Parts: sequence; C-alpha cells; structure tokens
Amino acid sequence: MQNVSLRPMGIGRILDRSFQLYRKHFLVLTLIMLILYGPFYLLQHLLTYQETAMTSGSILEQIRNGGSLEDMFGPNSTFLQNDPASRGEGYLWRTLTLVLVLFPIMMLGLMPASIASVVHLVKASLYGEETPGVGQLLRKSFARFWPLAGSTFLFGLIVIGIYLGMAIIVGIFAIIFAVGGSLSNAAGGFGGGALAFTIVFFAALGLGSLFTFAYFVIRWGYCLPIVALGEESVGIGRSWGLTRKSFWRLFGMYVVLTLILYLFLIVVQLIVAAVFGLGLGAQLLQSLISILVMSLWFLPYAVSFFDLKVRNEGLGLQSLIDSTIPEAANEHIQIPIDLDKKND
Repeated sequence: MQNVSLRPMGIGRILDRSFQLYRKHFLVLTLIMLILYGPFYLLQHLLTYQETAMTSGSILEQIRNGGSLEDMFGPNSTFLQNDPASRGEGYLWRTLTLVLVLFPIMMLGLMPASIASVVHLVKASLYGEETPGVGQLLRKSFARFWPLAGSTFLFGLIVIGIYLGMAIIVGIFAIIFAVGGSLSNAAGGFGGGALAFTIVFFAALGLGSLFTFAYFVIRWGYCLPIVALGEESVGIGRSWGLTRKSFWRLFGMYVVLTLILYLFLIVVQLIVAAVFGLGLGAQLLQSLISILVMSLWFLPYAVSFFDLKVRNEGLGLQSLIDSTIPEAANEHIQIPIDLDKKND
C-alpha cells in the first residue's frame, strides 16, 4: 500500500472527488450495479409494469389534453378509479411478492452489498492501492454478508422507530389543535390569528420533525462502511462517534446531491416517456438509467465516511508524518523516543 496523506474535505471537495471516482471507475461500478440490481428491477417491472403504465398513461394523457389537477386526481379520475380492489387477485399476489420477497432482498442483501463494494473501491483509490476487479469487490462484500444484513436490519428498525415516534408526536398535536378548534368554534369562532398560528406551528413542527429524523439517520447511518471493512460487527455506536460535529456538513451534502440527481433523473425519465411511451421496454430503459447513476448515491457516502475517519480518528496522519520526515519512516524510529533523547 502506498503512503498517501488524507486531509479533511468540504462538501464541494467530497462531491467533486465522488464524480471523479465515478468517471474513472465507471465500468466497474456499472457492472456491479447491473449484477446486483438488474435482476431485481427486471422482476419488479414484470410484476408491476401494467399498473404503472396504466396509471402513468392516464396522467400523461390528461397533461397532453390540458387537464386540470382535478381531472388527474379528482374523484372521477382514472388514477383513483383504478383502485387495488378492482384489479383482481393477481394484483394482490404480485404486490405481496414485491413487498414481502423482493423488497427485503433488496434492502437487506443488494443495498448493503453494493454499498460495501463501493466502500472497498473508494478505500483502494484513496489509499493508492491497485483497483480491485468486479469479482474481487463482490467477494469482499459478500464475505461480510450476515453482519451487513444484521446491521441494516437493526438500523432499519431504528429508522422505523424514529419515524413512528415523530408521527405520534405530530398526531398528538393534530388532535390537540382539532379539539381546541372545535371548542373555539363552539365558544364563539376560530379567529384568523389562531388559524395563522396553527399553520405556522405545524410548518415549524414539520420542519423540526424532518431535521430530527435526518439528524438521527445521519448520525447512525455510517454503520455499514464500518461493518464492511470488518472493523466492527454492528458499527452503530461507532457511527455516532464518527459523525460528531459533522451533521450540518453531511446534511448539506445530501441535500445538494439529492437535488442534482433527482433533477437529472426526472428530466431523463420524462424524455424517455415522451419518446418511447410507457411500455415494459420504456420502463426497463428508465431502470437502466437509474442503475447507471446509482453508484453516484453511494460514492459521496463512502468518500464522506473516510473523511470522517480523517477528522475523528486521524486517518492518514501517520502517512503525513512519514512523508514529512522520511528518515523516521525508513528507519522506523519512534518520534517521541527521539525527542526524549534530544532532551537528554
């Protein structure tokens, strides 16, 4: 392994480094994503393409004809008339297969394996090691399959618990305000000032819930790279320590990344739908495009993980010392002992 000095990076540098790695290792990353997610997307579309085409087609038809939002989503719209109860038993079995079989496979198997592969690739690049091939990366990832799956499952339970907690809090306040509004109306009316306060309160509550949810997800969300590298079996507690004092920087990075990628994907999907329609082939093409850019979701996550290790654990510090004092590196001299001798 070559000695390289790793230094802390800001949001722009992390994203720039991620896009550089994407261009440099595009073929390897694409093959990994195709191997892992290609069969999943194919099965998903075989199960749901008819319903997707029917729903999306009705909305696009309304847009072409200049339809209003009421035409598209009103009580008489095709979108709402195609309810699950009217689609037969086959639709129910397809939905159950998707939710109970394919979705758990993707969340507990494919996603952790793809993240682990990207982490190993980024590690090799940052450390100046030889770039592993697709087979090597997949073997390294699946060698930690059960710890990765277990950590993902535990993290998922935590996320669901946080989400339910936020939903319960919002629901309690909604009930309180609903009861208070009813009592106010009975007593003499619900004034405009009270209505404005209610709107502002729930807007603040919604934003507060969003930031609270994002805070805990980010603070505990870096457990997978730790497990993938074999440093710990779970890594949730270690993730909390790594992300200390880094929430807002990481949150800003994910906001920027989400805006860039979602805007790109929405534009591309609209173009594909307009040119190729909404059949199975068009849906598979949209999924292929999503697979091509999927590693861009994981690369900033992996790069920022190593940035956190630099900031909190001194990763790269020894390499920096060795490059600054080559005699100490070559002769394996301990610097503190040498200073003691000099003082004597």
